[in-house]
Amino acid sequence: MIKELNLVNSDLILNSTRVLILISKFESRKAFKLNATKIMLYDFYMKFPQTMLPKEIDISTEEDFNEFYSFFHSRPDREEYQLYIRYLLGKRLVDRVVIENDFCYRINDRGKEVIYNLKSDYSMELDKIAEYIKKDVSKLSETLIEETILRMSHKNRE
Repeated sequence: MIKELNLVNSDLILNSTRVLILISKFESRKAFKLNATKIMLYDFYMKFPQTMLPKEIDISTEEDFNEFYSFFHSRPDREEYQLYIRYLLGKRLVDRVVIENDFCYRINDRGKEVIYNLKSDYSMELDKIAEYIKKDVSKLSETLIEETILRMSHKNRE
């Protein structure tokens, strides 16, 4: 029981850290509506970079069995992302703000300190992927991103 609980907690922390790195990239875009839906869609690129990123993006993440051979994740799980966001809010690493009647999320000083102290190769790769998302993916509509996710998941199943 304890072993399973520790595994769940470590997955929560790992996934929440990935989402925090993503949110941190949008701190300079105060008017940008980084809501839960966008976080969920953008994080799909963070979670599955071998599938979602163009081949010209230089990433050194290792091939992941789940990404290539059990591509069961054709749609992001909204409840799962609500858990990550609640965790980040509970740890006071992000703030929730209302923009045009929508809950949006911003990294705060405490979250910036956590990001600053991340020094692993994995966190550096995630930072690179998040930068790509900020520059290129965030320009796309949510509908186009969803279509891309579905197309890539279908392609990966072939």
